[in-house]
Amino acid sequence: MLIHSHIHHRRAGRRFASGLTLIELLVVLMVLIAVAGIVIPNVTDLRFGFDGDRKTASQIATEKTLMEVRAAILGTDEKKGMWKDLGEREADLPQKIAELFVPRVGWSTDFDPNTRLGWRGPYVMDSGARHGVNNIYGNVNDPAILDGWGRSIVIQSPTALTIRLVSAGADGILDTPPATAMPTLAACGDDLVLFLRTADTRP
Repeated sequence: MLIHSHIHHRRAGRRFASGLTLIELLVVLMVLIAVAGIVIPNVTDLRFGFDGDRKTASQIATEKTLMEVRAAILGTDEKKGMWKDLGEREADLPQKIAELFVPRVGWSTDFDPNTRLGWRGPYVMDSGARHGVNNIYGNVNDPAILDGWGRSIVIQSPTALTIRLVSAGADGILDTPPATAMPTLAACGDDLVLFLRTADTRP
């Protein structure tokens, strides 16, 4: 009896040492395919106006930040964003990044548990970065979200449907024309642009 048990244990050990079983390998492949299905659609939402296939670390970091800001505004399957909290009215789409940190005058800051509506921000963590420039995109002391080059990401909303997040890219010049609903890639220069509510159909 003891001999039989010892032999069985040695055989089991050999099976374990020989590697993954076919079923284990299939499970690993299925997990990888599922992850790819989540990541690839998000990455392809971004189109760039620069030449070449290689992305710098700053471009990759900016992509990630733009998608995180979009999630804070529109929400995800797991979590409501600012716009859903406010009732998904077009008038309540953010006009500047600072509205993710501080509510616009007139927005209800008392969350109603019955209607499940109300501003519940801040929707992103305040890193201490400030906009630093007085222009149509924000005031000097407004909280800011920085791109991979350390510059403020801005919101452009020529129409409610074509609202977008824009990074000025490597050259630091904001080329994307703010009043044009769907500017061409050439017009955007090296800006990184992420549309929030419509597909990116820039020619």
